[in-house]
Amino acid sequence: MSQKKILIALWISCIIGSLAIIPYIRYLNVIDTSSSITNLLLLTAIQASIFYGIILWLVSLILPRTNLLPFITTDPINRILFPGILAGTLVGLTIFILNKTIFYNSTLSTFHTPFWVGILASIYGAINEEVLLRLFLFTFIYFIICKIFKKSDQNSIRLWTSNALVALMFGLGHLPAAFRIAQPSSYEISRILILNGIASIAFGWLYWSKGLWTAILAHFIADLVLHVFLK
Repeated sequence: MSQKKILIALWISCIIGSLAIIPYIRYLNVIDTSSSITNLLLLTAIQASIFYGIILWLVSLILPRTNLLPFITTDPINRILFPGILAGTLVGLTIFILNKTIFYNSTLSTFHTPFWVGILASIYGAINEEVLLRLFLFTFIYFIICKIFKKSDQNSIRLWTSNALVALMFGLGHLPAAFRIAQPSSYEISRILILNGIASIAFGWLYWSKGLWTAILAHFIADLVLHVFLK
């Protein structure tokens, strides 16, 4: 499949993912629940179409200028299925254990939604967040860093620096929604940054080493572990 067709498929998937997250954010009281569900779905679809259309258009311009190969599908069992399921399970279990030990006093650890809401939210996390954070943001930051550090022997530094920056942004991006549930504090902020950072570092490594599909699968499995199976 050509890159153009893949990006179009991802665009459609991101629109679907944006609709899938609506029940979860309604539980968070992030959106106005007085508006009709029809209007909400229509507005969300329009906004997602425009936003992810721009994001994926930018990806089409930036990605060919890097040495990243996120769409490889050769040897799917060893490249996608096995590492995706394994990494996703380990990430989910690690975050679950930390939630029950170090962060057991967190208000956020007590917030739960019905399992079907968790499944829908997992679709959004796996597709939309990986497209935005890995395919776009990681690629863009990596592209900029490669322009600054041009020596070929610095590629590992460039990759890990990009990964760390995206992980920080991923954690910070969760703060506004989290503070609708818990009072802002250093404890809650640490929890958000550490737990989301662990996940983001793992998914970022999968993105550049195995490809986008592996990162998407791992993110989906991790979210299922946390929001459906072990909540």
